[in-house]
Amino acid sequence: MVRRSTFVLILCLRVAVCQNITTGHSSPSKPPLPEYIEEFFLSDAVRNQDKGELQVTQGVDSRRTIGTNSFLQMEYGITNRLQASFENRYGKSEQGAGESSEGNSVSLGFQYQPIQSESPFALSVGLAFGIPLDSDGGVEYEPAILVARTIRRLQVHASFIAELEQRESEFRYNVASVYPLRHRWFPTLEFNGRYIDAKREFYLTPGIYHRFDHRFELGVGVPMGIGGTGASAGIVAKMSWELGGEHSSH
Repeated sequence: MVRRSTFVLILCLRVAVCQNITTGHSSPSKPPLPEYIEEFFLSDAVRNQDKGELQVTQGVDSRRTIGTNSFLQMEYGITNRLQASFENRYGKSEQGAGESSEGNSVSLGFQYQPIQSESPFALSVGLAFGIPLDSDGGVEYEPAILVARTIRRLQVHASFIAELEQRESEFRYNVASVYPLRHRWFPTLEFNGRYIDAKREFYLTPGIYHRFDHRFELGVGVPMGIGGTGASAGIVAKMSWELGGEHSSH
């Protein structure tokens, strides 16, 4: 089952990239997807780092019946379309049915953005490898597909991410929105679905980000379980900053 799912998802990634090779260069004048925020809280945003740009994100995720984990994530732009990522998590993680396990893990991956404009939508595809550092679990394969589009000033992102392991698999699907307000405030709203160990979890996650000078942003989100075995309430805090790239001279 894991091998079949991995094959199907990787095939989808290859088709998306090949499609961009044949059609993506025909409309170079179309503007890219506007960048409102760097991160959502339980979802992923459709954006890549520019060439030579480094983004560092640190945060805490604390939810009732699950526990608390901290994480450090780094993303580096190899080109304007391809980025490499590193993530280290420590603490409690979801295991389904309100259960959790404690551990330390790292994830190494790549993400490619074949469609940067919004015609018909921005598209990113990725593949990461999760490696547990202090348990007997195996390597996880984490393919991802992300799409986004701006509707007037509202920006909507959707993502599907799988974590495939020999013994069990986890699937995450999200729809997230963000809207720009005055004075660099960005309210967000996410619907987050999880399928873990044959159990389903559903969250509604409102949040708010503020962007400061020097390419720094800070945000707080409140995941609320609305179905399945999701934790009843929680809080996620993130701070991100960017270094280098084409913006470093401004």
